[in-house]
Amino acid sequence: MSPEGELYLLDCMAYLMLFMAVCTLVSLRFENVPYGRYASSKYGFPVNVKLAWCVQELPSLLIPLYLTVSATSVKTSVLPNQLLIAMFVCHYIQRAIIYPFLIRGGKATPFVSFALALLFCLYNGYMQVRYLSHYADYPPHWVTHPLFILGSVLWLVGWLLNLHSDHILRNLRKPGETGYKIPRGTPYHSHPFLPVSYFKCCLVFF
Repeated sequence: MSPEGELYLLDCMAYLMLFMAVCTLVSLRFENVPYGRYASSKYGFPVNVKLAWCVQELPSLLIPLYLTVSATSVKTSVLPNQLLIAMFVCHYIQRAIIYPFLIRGGKATPFVSFALALLFCLYNGYMQVRYLSHYADYPPHWVTHPLFILGSVLWLVGWLLNLHSDHILRNLRKPGETGYKIPRGTPYHSHPFLPVSYFKCCLVFF
């Protein structure tokens, strides 16, 4: 595929992801996500939650690493591209390698939810890092631009919130407990329309 053709493909993938986000928003008004308290056998056989998290998130770590290491493009030698790829990889090191093995209890993940998450990570890992490693055109001095600095700070805040909220959720259950627990207090009830679990991801990927 020519560079022009692949760049067009990446653009189409980005627009398709936006379209699927809208479809997901609408569908979730009528159907709960088959995960956690809403897990159901009608969405396939159960997959161990630690195994599911690790395997489903790994493509968003391994694909970027492969694309970056094997890249012949000069884009990967430009500091802004390197830092943006590093942020993406750092997030998925935590989600794929560290977080799954810290999970306490937790219901098994229905296979359909696991498969959809795996598909998303394959899609997202390729789309994001293929663009950053081959096509994103940033001047080296852009790292000193206020927008880059602001974006980097937002990413760091989101990433730290991620770690903090995971710690809170992990410690809701005492050793041996498997029941459903609801977190209380800041930051979980600070805004009724902005759950921290979604807000932190928005910051990381903003």
